[in-house]
Amino acid sequence: MAKRKQEEASGGLPGWMATYGDLVTLLLCFFVLLFAMSSIDVAKFKAAVSSFKDQVDIMPGGMALTGEELITNGVSQLGEIEIILEQNHLNEDSLQEKTQEDMATTEQATQENTQSQSNANNGNVESKTEEIAKEIQKYLTKEGIESKVILSYNSNYVKMTIEGEVLFDVGKAAIKPEAKTLVDKISKMILEKKYDAYNIQVDGHTDDWDINTIQYPNNWYLSAARAIAVGEILINQYKFNPDSIACTGYGEYNPIADNNTAEGRAKNRRVEIKLILETEEVKPDTYF
Repeated sequence: MAKRKQEEASGGLPGWMATYGDLVTLLLCFFVLLFAMSSIDVAKFKAAVSSFKDQVDIMPGGMALTGEELITNGVSQLGEIEIILEQNHLNEDSLQEKTQEDMATTEQATQENTQSQSNANNGNVESKTEEIAKEIQKYLTKEGIESKVILSYNSNYVKMTIEGEVLFDVGKAAIKPEAKTLVDKISKMILEKKYDAYNIQVDGHTDDWDINTIQYPNNWYLSAARAIAVGEILINQYKFNPDSIACTGYGEYNPIADNNTAEGRAKNRRVEIKLILETEEVKPDTYF
């Protein structure tokens, strides 16, 4: 008997895959129809979106879509869509900027208030020193000694400068007899005007010529001795309170003229009498 020829395999996909594909397609169409016939509760959707309003975004830079009606009757209806770009970050940045602006405004206002109070206080003190300076100038003019006393002031003190050439010989701290009258007039004026109630500082100065004697090893000793000589007249002769008198020697280190000329050196050899007004002390911890 002759053998049958082997049947050749048919081409294309197996038959079961066609049936499976049709089934999956039908299921997809079924769920699409169900979704198309369904509706979304807008109120619940908005409530769900609102619940994420104050939360930190996991992926910043996203976009949110809100509207009166998003999906109805299976068709996407986007009406009056509001697009909010990076809403949370914008709100946080705006809040941070506003906070920084408020802090800057508050700090500036505090600084301006402090400065205003400081200026007001300084203005009151300076007005007082100016008033005292004017009174002293009138007295010096009346006594005819305005050319021998240089008057100046600031917000803290009124200063009367007497050239050392008028008071002392070169290299000495003893007041000249003819200068004694000048010191007497200044002392009497301070008492008459009740300026002895203020602290009084007497500063001595010299020129830059070196001095090295047994009595005065250097210009510091000499300048301090000259200041003390004037201070002792105030205390011993005119009975100023010793607690309010201070005598300081600056040596040659605060010149007001050129030491290369005889005239300049004479100006630098001087004594300054300062009427120091009381100022309020502030402890450092009050600034913090």
